[in-house]
Amino acid sequence: METVYIITFSSTNSSLMLYKILKDSKMKVTMIQTPCKLSAGCSRALEIKQLDLSKAIEKINNFNIEIQSIYKKFINPKTRRYEYLEISC
Repeated sequence: METVYIITFSSTNSSLMLYKILKDSKMKVTMIQTPCKLSAGCSRALEIKQLDLSKAIEKINNFNIEIQSIYKKFINPKTRRYEYLEISC
């Protein structure tokens, strides 16, 4: 399974703005419902592949997009459930 990252937001507007910026930059990005484990705020999050993570962080900084956090998504081998690890950017 390819490593993916989830970007969470405190506002829907920020999620839509970053989604458009990343799509316009020809990056593969998927808008998903924010996993309940991660946030009770905005219900939209973006999922990107590890290959595009550094470019996405660059766009976030260049366009001053307000994000809540970025999480690495992985499967816990003991429980076989998705787990999320917050990363610093």
